[in-house]
Amino acid sequence: MKKNNADALRLLVLPTILALVFFKTLESGWFLYICGQLCGALFLAQCFILMHEFGHNSFFKSSKLNSVMGWIVSPFTFIPFFNWYKFHNLHHEWTGWRDKDPTTEGTFAEDLSEKQIKIVNFCWRYSIPIFSMGYRFGTYWNTDKSQRFLTSENDQLKHKFFMRLYLTFYIVLMIAAPSFFISLIPAIYLSFIITDIIMLSQHAHIEMPVSKGQDVSPLKYTEQSQYSRSILLPYKVAKFFFFNFNLHEAHHAYPGLPCYFLPQIKVDSTNSYRLWPWLRKVKSMDGVDYIFRTSKVRDGF
Repeated sequence: MKKNNADALRLLVLPTILALVFFKTLESGWFLYICGQLCGALFLAQCFILMHEFGHNSFFKSSKLNSVMGWIVSPFTFIPFFNWYKFHNLHHEWTGWRDKDPTTEGTFAEDLSEKQIKIVNFCWRYSIPIFSMGYRFGTYWNTDKSQRFLTSENDQLKHKFFMRLYLTFYIVLMIAAPSFFISLIPAIYLSFIITDIIMLSQHAHIEMPVSKGQDVSPLKYTEQSQYSRSILLPYKVAKFFFFNFNLHEAHHAYPGLPCYFLPQIKVDSTNSYRLWPWLRKVKSMDGVDYIFRTSKVRDGF
């Protein structure tokens, strides 16, 4: 199961088509514009997943090509690629320890105020994607978090540098081409809704140990699947639309495995659910319960 460019390139056909439709319809009439925005939303969500694969150096055979492609797609995700790479590696190192993982350390209901709880519940109920935005800007644009989690001073400086570089890029784009930027907003917003669902399916509402400041060791990758969740989708939908990113138990057990091989992996975990039953269940819950509280119960949560 080695990386190969043929499988990788086949997976890039659909996002290329979606991107072409998206950018070609920005100045079209309303019908084509709306169709283009729907294609754009899926394309932008795919950019997030592809950045994930490039960050693992697991998509193409060439490490350099993975890195170059990561830098190319990352502006579409609103996450600097260097910052993503550093923090996502820490996520894989510390999955299973809720307060040691930089992506889950703040997910404790007792830390929220009454007002915050109301906002969380409202946004979750009405699919306002503050969680996707909070995940991006609260992790990868957070200098306080970089100082706490990135042990190298050089990495901390790079983290700040790329934050400023990307911010400058977005500001220049908004000033130089405001109508172009505004025309992207519906697709960006819809892509955040999609990534909300994807990201929150993977680790939310799963009981995890808490270190409480004690000196603990990272779990083995094969032990991390029990703290991950997979969403079951039709084979071709999972492969060509979501690059098997939904198979998160297998990914955590074998994080360096190319995404096109994940369906062949069997893991010793039962935390897998079909999309619509899972989505109906979690959408019937308060957001604060699903996202900021955990449960040991797997069947039906």
